[in-house]
Amino acid sequence: MPSEGRTFIEEARRSQIIECAVDVLATEGYARASMARIAQRAGISTGVISYHFGGKQQLLEAVVSEVAKTATDLMMPRILAQTTATGMLRAYFESNLDFMRLHRKPLLALVEVVTYNRGEDDRAPGPYAEQHETSINDVIKLLDRGKSTGEFRDFDSRSMAIAIRGAVDAVPARLLHDPALDLDALAGEFVTLFTLATRRQP
Repeated sequence: MPSEGRTFIEEARRSQIIECAVDVLATEGYARASMARIAQRAGISTGVISYHFGGKQQLLEAVVSEVAKTATDLMMPRILAQTTATGMLRAYFESNLDFMRLHRKPLLALVEVVTYNRGEDDRAPGPYAEQHETSINDVIKLLDRGKSTGEFRDFDSRSMAIAIRGAVDAVPARLLHDPALDLDALAGEFVTLFTLATRRQP
């Protein structure tokens, strides 16, 4: 259903603009992703973008939200289907890297935003900052579950979550330099590494 009282037509137009923004960011880079260039790709005026989003910063925030939603929709069913925290951690890595394989263009767009956008000024958080913190907190919940069930040893959950996210967040930059990177093998190594790092010793 349309959100915030928007009509289906308005939702469709917003989706089209976001899709075109993703396309420009991924194929031409952040520097060329102007409102005019995105509007040209969508076959509309910049005024239409301003009507739906207010400005470029709000559009970039919508792009980040849409990419995050796509990743979440792919990952969560696979993670929640697991019956153990160890299985959830494995599914977390595997589904994350599957998203990167299946949705390369949105991933590249997100990398452009994260790399080059810093909000309204250099001191302000960029549009990905809130989503990144949400990702950290989601991993903390998974780790705390494993500790509560006795699967995981005692450790600082936030520190471990930052390490896990750091491993995952390093992959997109590597993919830019090596598009043929074996994501299945990488996911397997992540699973092995962090299973050993988190498991309770007998």
